[in-house]
Formats: sequence, C-alpha cells, structure tokens
Amino acid sequence: MKNFFLIALIILLFSFESKSQDLSEVLSKVGKDYAQKYLEPLTTGLGTNLNSGFIGGFNPGGYSKIPVWPHFYAGVKFCGVVMQDADKSFNLAFQTNINYGGQSLPVNWTVLNAPTVFGSRTPAVAHGTFTYAGHQRDTSITLVGGLEDSKFVPLFIPQIGIGTIFGTDLTVRGLPGFDVGSYGSFKLFGLGLRHNIGAYAKMPFDISVQFGYQTFAITDKNKRKFITADSYFANLQLSKKLAIVTIYAGGQYENYSVDVDYIYNNINIAFNQKGDNSFRGIAGATLSVGPFHINADVNYGAKFAFTGGFGLGL
Repeated sequence: MKNFFLIALIILLFSFESKSQDLSEVLSKVGKDYAQKYLEPLTTGLGTNLNSGFIGGFNPGGYSKIPVWPHFYAGVKFCGVVMQDADKSFNLAFQTNINYGGQSLPVNWTVLNAPTVFGSRTPAVAHGTFTYAGHQRDTSITLVGGLEDSKFVPLFIPQIGIGTIFGTDLTVRGLPGFDVGSYGSFKLFGLGLRHNIGAYAKMPFDISVQFGYQTFAITDKNKRKFITADSYFANLQLSKKLAIVTIYAGGQYENYSVDVDYIYNNINIAFNQKGDNSFRGIAGATLSVGPFHINADVNYGAKFAFTGGFGLGL
C-alpha cells in the first residue's frame, strides 16, 4: 500500500524530471510579483483537480425503507486538467534595485514570454534599464524556467465511500506525507458529505446535494512548508440507474485558494492566490459489474477537465 501511495504522489507532482531542485528552490530565485504569475496555472490546475471526482463511482442509492443501509467503496480517482497555451507563459514588468558603482539603483525590468511552472524549461531572460551618472544603461538577468513543459495536469487520489444513513453517505480521500526525491513532502486530506433526497420518497431518479472540504500542503526537502491550500465545494447531483449503468450529471460551485510562503534574498515572501475555477458542469456514467465500479465524466468550467475512477464497492 505504501508503494501505491508513493507512485500516486510521483504522478501527482506532475512527473517533474528536474532532480536538482524543488519548487521551493525555484521560487527562491524570484520575487513576489514574478512568483504569482509563475504559479497561476499551478493554482488553478491543482484546484480544479482537487475538486474533481466526488461524483460517480460510489452511489449507494437513496430510497430505502431501512434507515441504515450498509455500503462501502474503495478505489482511486484519476483527474486531469487541460491547460491552454496562455497558461504556459506570461509577460511582466517589475522593478528591483541593483548595486552599481557603489550605489543601489532602481531598475525597470521587462520579461516577455517567460515560462510558467508548466512552460519551457529554458530560463527566462529579463531586460532592464537604469540611470547612472545621468546616462541610461541596459542590463539583463537570467531568471527561471518551467518545471514541466506540459498542457496536462494529472492527479491520482485514493478515496473511500461509506453509507448510507437516512440517505447520507461520506467520502474520504487523502494522501499521507511522503518524501519524494528532491521534491519534498505532499499531504492531502478531503471529505465529502452527500445527502440523497430520494431517501424520503421513491423517485424516477436520485437528487442529491453534496458539500466537501479539502486541504493540502507541500513541504520542501528542508521540512519547510511553503504551499498550503484549502478548497470548498457544494454541488447538486442527478443520477439514474439503468441496469448496470448509472448516468449522472451535476452543477458544482467551488472555492480554492493557496497560501505561498518562501524565502527570497533572505526575505520572507508570502501571498495568497485563488484559483480561476468557481463553477462547473459535470456529466458522466458509472459501469457496475458485481463489486467492480468504473466511472468517467467530463467537467466544463474555467478549465476543461475529466475524471476516471476504478474501485470495489458493496
């Protein structure tokens, strides 16, 4: 089981191939404004994935004259977000000071097509101008490159489902902390509580409402936590069982934010960043053959995403 979690973690961290440095070390080379632009697609991609996979796969049904109807599900969800070309680079104008001729002078920098965390691994070059002794001078600096040149952000999440009590079931998902090479340690924990209105009456289809919360943190190889995040969601689900296939659809509101805290030039840099994702529509189906459940769905929101799952349920 530990090996399974380790493999999931490696994939979760986007299969970064650079072994010489972790994300915390990359951030330590740039200031706050640059780091915010650099991390924007990571924030949205992680948030979209974390709030995926709570619908489908585990559906114990709502109507029963028995208040407690034991069900259990254990499986893994695969979530994937498709990023756009615009998520791979950014332009930025910023200002810093440099020491020149024994003076600390302000420099106006401009960087074009700088890679984000998912952009080219070739480091960006910023060009700057400053005034010294009444004359304008030019300079340049090499910044950082992306960690993984990719338009696809994957995530594997083990989860279990338990139900149902008066039409209410609980989904629990998580990854314990593991040290993965030079990347540091990643922790994830989430809960989803769903109530099926069909518990009160037999209906042609099930109508459910679900609320969930998740938290995660990334700790660098020096055991310093530099990224923490929380996400909340609420959704309305419709589902209909047809023989061995259950079709489902839903609408989901979600809120996701990240707190970033790192050291740059011996100064502590901290900021909060919110994901672009706030609402999505979901449509998919679950195939159930005996205890085996396989599901897949598509998610339409700020980013297009899809979810697949496999598990055992009784």
